[in-house]
Amino acid sequence: MGLLDYIEARRLERERAIRNEKALNAVKIIASVGVGFALGVLFAPKSGKKTREDIANAAKEGLDFVSENVNNAIEVIKNKSSKLKEATTEKIGNISEKIEDIKEKSKNAKEKSDEEEKSSK
Repeated sequence: MGLLDYIEARRLERERAIRNEKALNAVKIIASVGVGFALGVLFAPKSGKKTREDIANAAKEGLDFVSENVNNAIEVIKNKSSKLKEATTEKIGNISEKIEDIKEKSKNAKEKSDEEEKSSK
């Protein structure tokens, strides 16, 4: 079992190294985006006040867009859940009816069996 343990340990070590490399790459990308944004703001041809206004307006528009889409998603979810509730209630009603039918048939079959048993004695 020593060789299998060694192979498993090497595999786990490689997987850990790959995860660490992916995390490091993600951090590099985020840092690059941040540096690019900072340099863009610093060397922008507009004044600082105008740039801040543009950033504030873009943030407000983004927030409006997100809140509108969230509200739309909430409405869709409400509609889907009500339809699902109606369908589930209908299915439960159908199942209840079938159970009652089966109970009735079972009761009738038992009564018929009891009558046949009495008549054969």
